[in-house]
Amino acid sequence: MRVDSSNVKLRAFETEDVKALHGWLNDADSIALVGRTPVTYEQTVQHVEKKQKNKDLVLGIENEDHQLVGWIFLQNIEFEHGRASIGILLAPESRGRGYGSIAMRKMIDIGFQQLRLHKIYLTTRGINQQAIRLYQKLGFIIEGQLRDHAYSDGRYYDTYFMGILASEWSDYSGNGTSVTSMQA
Repeated sequence: MRVDSSNVKLRAFETEDVKALHGWLNDADSIALVGRTPVTYEQTVQHVEKKQKNKDLVLGIENEDHQLVGWIFLQNIEFEHGRASIGILLAPESRGRGYGSIAMRKMIDIGFQQLRLHKIYLTTRGINQQAIRLYQKLGFIIEGQLRDHAYSDGRYYDTYFMGILASEWSDYSGNGTSVTSMQA
């Protein structure tokens, strides 16, 4: 069942959210699709603290029942170059329901409309075809490919660099009209 975008909220990622994030990071599919290894709870805490120290914009994704279903962030924010990298991770039970698409639209809109960025980019593994389709549906373009760049589950996979420019988002989202607005 798909969700209504007006029912999905982005909000500050809180200390009490780290426990849920720890579980999502250690989910077998997350590990395989992203190519990471399991992490301890302390490593998860350190990861969140590092993002906060780096002044990354880290938000929790809430569903229509006000339950945390994921996190999304803009990192490596470089205002002097007008760019940032975007990342997202959803709870396993929340994948495939539209939360990722809605959250990405809202965060991209924040990046371009509120932070006045020129470009938002990401990397993803070739094994993660669902994510690649989502990113392309949102208007991201594959800008580069590193062959056999990531090792996961006994195999090597390509890594794709994808990006979208503010002008492309403006065209995509309705000629400069804000697609979404952050709701507290």
